[in-house]
Amino acid sequence: GPAPKENAVRRNTVDLSHLEGDEDVPDKLRKLFKRDGYCIATQRWWDTWVDSEQSKAFRATDWMRLQMLAPLVEAYFRRPGHNALAEIRQNESLLGATVTDRMRLRMNKAEKKDDAKLDRLPENVADFELYRSLGGT
Repeated sequence: GPAPKENAVRRNTVDLSHLEGDEDVPDKLRKLFKRDGYCIATQRWWDTWVDSEQSKAFRATDWMRLQMLAPLVEAYFRRPGHNALAEIRQNESLLGATVTDRMRLRMNKAEKKDDAKLDRLPENVADFELYRSLGGT
């Protein structure tokens, strides 16, 4: 295709500012309120969320959502039902529980790019400048 214009401006860039963590979240929100009153399965559920990659971007309201969801998760583990599971799934989806949810929310793990890798092409990509210098058209 044609080369991009030198003064081209991308207007469809993705704003990922919502993924920046909130440093002012009190530690008490990251701890399960009345933890001893919950079964081991609910505690494990909470710990999984606390240790998850997406929780680094949670604001205070996200932690409050999980706090409100904990009793429902506890009720589900004590007596499983499809209505409770549907409500849990809907709430967890909003927080980025599954790969699909994270793709929809445009969450991605911040990867550090190696400067040495930026200077060379991947092995499966043709170097057209080299091809032309060798007599290719």
